[in-house]
Amino acid sequence: MSGKKTKDKDVKSKTLLKVVGTPTMMLLPARNYKFKVYSEDHVITIPRRGVYKDFDKELYSDEDGEFNILEENILYIPSLSKVLFATSQYPKLKSNQAFTPIALVIEEDKVQIIGNIIEMLKESV
Repeated sequence: MSGKKTKDKDVKSKTLLKVVGTPTMMLLPARNYKFKVYSEDHVITIPRRGVYKDFDKELYSDEDGEFNILEENILYIPSLSKVLFATSQYPKLKSNQAFTPIALVIEEDKVQIIGNIIEMLKESV
């Protein structure tokens, strides 16, 4: 947790949807957690733009369309996960692990996602 104080904001939704899938990058509740950080940075390189179906015809169809990771200074976060799946680069993790992105390097034709693998620990803080 950072040293900055933030205002607590309650996030309320009028509609609660039940979804099955893999969540995209997310924020955890603001509190301290115990976890291990593997020291090696991991770099995943994906194309900046393309057609989902061109990478995985079994997983995606024409309806999924095209992607552009950064278009007109807008980064649509769920597209990162979708491209990782399409290019078979979604990290293989144990159930108590997570990939935590620390930087995105966006170049003309590729995007590098730099991050660490963390392992959540059950001990209380």
